[in-house]
Amino acid sequence: MNHIPGVEFYSFRLKMVLLAVVVFSSCLLPLLYSLISALNHRLLKTEGNKNNKVMLSLFTALSLFVGAQFLSKLPVAGVFRILLFGACLLTILLFLISFRWNISEHTFSLGGLWGALIALNFRYGMDLVPALLLISIIAGITASAKIFLEHHSDAEIYTGFVTGASVMFSFLILI
Repeated sequence: MNHIPGVEFYSFRLKMVLLAVVVFSSCLLPLLYSLISALNHRLLKTEGNKNNKVMLSLFTALSLFVGAQFLSKLPVAGVFRILLFGACLLTILLFLISFRWNISEHTFSLGGLWGALIALNFRYGMDLVPALLLISIIAGITASAKIFLEHHSDAEIYTGFVTGASVMFSFLILI
């Protein structure tokens, strides 16, 4: 088996709705929030960058949760909803960790994606080696840039990636 069971029977319209919900809740809503907060100069001047980061994390987690809830109303495989719940969990976890330690958000997210692909590989027997290689290369480039620019230490980079990957992998395998 090289796919999620049943997806080949989805109508084109259902596939487009599924894609729209995922893109809207995971990309467009957080991007819209970022743009609105960047345009609001009063907020940027009085509250500082840390507050914007906190609010963006909370808003992203909320939009992912709403997207997952919406998917639960559609006749689609539960794995899509579980993926959005996993992303919501990762966002909340990153939000909580960032109060104590400055781990790399980028490598944390890439690790989460890597862990999700590994879990899908185990669970559904999907051949995701090319995607895993691509994510590994992107994560390596991102980690190198973060270290080169001295935004994070080696430990913050590796901890971010390993934590994201292990949490998402565990969540998808256990749920």
